[in-house]
Amino acid sequence: MDGIPQTTLPEEIAAAIVQSSEKLEGAASILAMLEDKAGNRRITASELSAVRCIVEKCAADLDGAWERA
Repeated sequence: MDGIPQTTLPEEIAAAIVQSSEKLEGAASILAMLEDKAGNRRITASELSAVRCIVEKCAADLDGAWERA
């Protein structure tokens, strides 16, 4: 039986993945809060912008880590 080839991610990519996962969990929490708020109040552009900024930062961090790998 042949072994399964394994690769190890460079430390920088692994760190970017972990950090981005944590930030995205925070963004998901904010979105859940905004969903609750939307039931009876208006959501502001700045609230949505906060979530967008987190997601864009995570994407940029992951892209940068992959490019440097």
